[in-house]
Formats: sequence, C-alpha cells, structure tokens
Amino acid sequence: MGMSKVEGLSAAKSLKVPADFAAVPETFKYALCGFFIMAVEKHVPEAAATTSYIQYKGVWDMQDLYEFLAGFFSKRKFKFYELRYITKFPGPFGPETYFIWQAKRDNDEYTRNTVDIFLHTYDTQDVEVTMKDGSKRTFTKGRIWIQMRARVEFDYDKRWDVSAFYANLRNFYHKYVLFKKIGAIYWDSLQYTVFYKLHSLIKERLKMESDSYEQRYFHKVR
Repeated sequence: MGMSKVEGLSAAKSLKVPADFAAVPETFKYALCGFFIMAVEKHVPEAAATTSYIQYKGVWDMQDLYEFLAGFFSKRKFKFYELRYITKFPGPFGPETYFIWQAKRDNDEYTRNTVDIFLHTYDTQDVEVTMKDGSKRTFTKGRIWIQMRARVEFDYDKRWDVSAFYANLRNFYHKYVLFKKIGAIYWDSLQYTVFYKLHSLIKERLKMESDSYEQRYFHKVR
C-alpha cells in the first residue's frame, strides 16, 4: 500500500536540513550535488536575461577577479553577497572550487535587479609570476568556468501574495499596465548596461585573446 498524504508530510518534516541551507539560483542546480540543491521560490514573477557562459584555460589572478566583481557591483549600488564557497579535496586533476555570488539592487519598492554568478575552478595549481617591475606574485593556473544569469524581480517582498485576488490583480497589472515598461526600461537597462558589460569586462580581466570551444569536463594533459 502507498503512503498516505499525512504520513508523507510527517516523513518530510522529519528530514534533517543543513543549518546553512540557503537559496541557490535554479540555473546553477546542475553543477552542485544533492546537498547543495536548494528550493527556488517559483511564485515571484521575474523578467530574466539570457544566461551567459565563459570558459577559460590559462593563468589568472583570483584575488583580482574577486575584487573586480565586488567593485563593479559596488559602483552600481548593488549589494554583493557570497552565498557559497566550496573547496573539494584534490583529485587526479587538482583541487576544485565553487563560488556562488549574488548581487541585488532595489530599483524601487516593487522591482529589484538580481545578478547570479556561479564560478567553478578546476585542474588548478599556484604559479609564481614575475611582473614587469621585477616583483613576484602568485597566480592561479588551470581552468575556469563562469555562468551568469540576470533577472528583474517584481513584487520581491511578496506583498501581493496575501490572497488569490491580489495575485490575480498583480498578473493583470503586469500584463496590461507594466508590460511595455518591463521590456523597454527594466529588462533593457539590466541586460545592456550591467549584464553584457560585466561579461565583456570579465573576459578582459582574464586577458582572453581568443575564443575556443572546450567541453566543461574535458581534461587534457598540461
């Protein structure tokens, strides 16, 4: 016999959830194991930009990249959060590190810009580089995978979720009142003045001289 609905709810409540269980964007679920798969709030309407990817193999300054991202969002009045920092034990291809960052900026009391960044480094090792002035610095050599997603959230405080009537009223407001403003102002501004610019500047920061296709988990001999 199957489990009843009441028994199923009791069993679900008995499951232990990690204390640091927090929301992770749905786009990044595929890259994380079951422990890090988080619930996504589906009821919040949003206008999402196209997901963007960057793959790079070479030498980069991880500290400089992190400070650049924090500074980029700070100048644009975003609040920058580090949701996850995960380091795996070294394997046959070197250590792996996951970074999950999120930047938020409230445009007004109803709309919010959100940028999610998932960064995965693997097959890495520390290398010492001599600078032009003769000084020596430690950089990271390996492979890096960056995935970014931007979106405009509406009713982020869920004020219109108090009843079905207000939820339907919100849908009407989006469809007939806010529709043109969503595409022409909110989404357009986030897509072209923040998202595409960030993508271009990250590639510039990594000093990417050429673009080449490479499968994400395809490893070659150094």
